[in-house]
Amino acid sequence: MKRNLGLDYLRNFANLSRCLLHAAIPYMFTNAPVWPVNEAGAWFFDLMIFEIHLYVMELFFVIAGFVFAIQFYKKTTSELLKDRLKRIIIPFILGLIILIPLVLSFFYMVEYSGNINLNNIKISYLKGWNLALGLMYPTAHLWFLYYLLFFYVFTFFLKNILKKMRSININYLLFSCIVISCICMSYMQRWIVDNPLTLVPEIPSLVHYYMFFAIGFIINSSKFQLTSINLKSKSWLIVGIVLGVFAVIPQFYFQFTDIEYYNFIKISAILLYCFSSYLIVFGLWGCFNTLKFKASRQLDYLTDSSYWVYIINMPFVASIQILLIPFSISIILKFIISFLGALILSLLSYELFVRYTFLGTLINRKRVRKKQ
Repeated sequence: MKRNLGLDYLRNFANLSRCLLHAAIPYMFTNAPVWPVNEAGAWFFDLMIFEIHLYVMELFFVIAGFVFAIQFYKKTTSELLKDRLKRIIIPFILGLIILIPLVLSFFYMVEYSGNINLNNIKISYLKGWNLALGLMYPTAHLWFLYYLLFFYVFTFFLKNILKKMRSININYLLFSCIVISCICMSYMQRWIVDNPLTLVPEIPSLVHYYMFFAIGFIINSSKFQLTSINLKSKSWLIVGIVLGVFAVIPQFYFQFTDIEYYNFIKISAILLYCFSSYLIVFGLWGCFNTLKFKASRQLDYLTDSSYWVYIINMPFVASIQILLIPFSISIILKFIISFLGALILSLLSYELFVRYTFLGTLINRKRVRKKQ
């Protein structure tokens, strides 16, 4: 099947955005309790993370819904179940067993920064297991795969309704989804979309993210809607970015619940966040699908490795950030080292341990190393 270059570039853009986000978290000015390293850095990183947070996971879900629709209409139910078992369910279960205790161990390994050895790593890993079992087993960065399992089931039962939505004007479709996301956000803990932390799904975020997955599924077979998105993408992206910048302002008032216009600020924050999120996501979608890209081996390789990079980048970047704690260097330099170091290690691990092994067959397809 011919590769969709626009989709490949978009997928890699989303993946690199996520890598940037993870590399920046410890160096925010505000403290992030869900991350093992916090160095009280600069507001620049807070702003950067907020803006990336507006679109990155939503973009992943649109892509996932779009790709799932291709398989949904081409494969039998049995073939579809086997494919999802191989590519999503098994990697998710293996990740829960192997990676999540490791990720949680980083919260204890921070205590040994500057004195990391095998014994301390072992102690931290065992504590990570205990923490996992005591917290309804966190999904950490694998929550995306977990939510996909729900979305596949939802889509199977809603397929007839979703098919009818292919003829709806894209403006009406997006506006309806924005309204639903605004309602969901009014029930969230903050004025941003919080990622779920455990195996217990959080209904507001589950519904919010399904809106993007469902739209991706719907537009896959609607040339009418795809054309509309492509035509409006540039203006949507510009307006979305502007609204995204303004969406930062009300965030500063989140904790001041006793101020006179708090409810107005809250509503403004929710509206700005949701409108900017949808406009940026579908603005990016249209722009990447209308730009003329060239095929290359490098692009193909990055696209093939993107799933593995998604899974393994977070453990690599957190490890590097812990190792950097004792060094008195600028947070900008630490950020650059964390981002590039984790990305390079992710790609190296893909080449050496995944691409030509059973793991590569599991998450992508079987490849045979060419003999030199």
